[in-house]
Amino acid sequence: MQNVLKIQGMKWGLLGGVSLALVACGGGLPTPQASDQPTVQTISGKVSGWQGEGRVAVSGLPGASSSVHTDGSFTLTLPGEAELTQQSLPITGIAGKLDCMGSVQSSEPDVRAFALMSLNAKDGAGARQTSAMTGSKPGLLSRRVNVRVWLYSDSATQLRGTMDCAKILSIPQISQLPVTVAVNVQPGWNVVELNIQASANVLAQVSGSGTMANSTAGGAQTTFRTTQELQAQVAF
Repeated sequence: MQNVLKIQGMKWGLLGGVSLALVACGGGLPTPQASDQPTVQTISGKVSGWQGEGRVAVSGLPGASSSVHTDGSFTLTLPGEAELTQQSLPITGIAGKLDCMGSVQSSEPDVRAFALMSLNAKDGAGARQTSAMTGSKPGLLSRRVNVRVWLYSDSATQLRGTMDCAKILSIPQISQLPVTVAVNVQPGWNVVELNIQASANVLAQVSGSGTMANSTAGGAQTTFRTTQELQAQVAF
């Protein structure tokens, strides 16, 4: 999956028309113990703004698709090891698939993985790319965005380290965005959340940081939306 977790082009005005691109997410989640976070086999989702009939699908995996109900809800069965053999990569290089720089440390470096966040959706309104992301406005000069990722691993391992995910935000004022990684990975599909928080001061200076940790959501239904819809959630 190319450009997983890529969120770009959010702009808002501050202090007389200064434009800033801002994608943020807040509140680092505590990392559950591996035994407390079971793997999943399906994605229970809902496509925002769904119209009529259609399907959602995983790019590059023809067998991974699902029909969608008229209310936008769907249940997608996640592909197994055989379908992911050619698509997986060493888990230590997963940062690149998250549009981040650097690499994380894995307690089992030979583990291979596949990350899924975006789904291609096609309904009566046309085709579009949707992601499991949501934004909020905790304050006048702050924004939060939560991005959910499904991470497949062929073995158990622990991921630790710090990635530079400034490219995810595409904010010229932020040259570095440290994201602390603390994930306990089990064989199969793990649910992981990327949380980043960013804030601006009165001089239009923006800073941010984030965490990547096991999600406590498990198999709970997730809303998939376009980048434009996310922009509407965080716009001033």
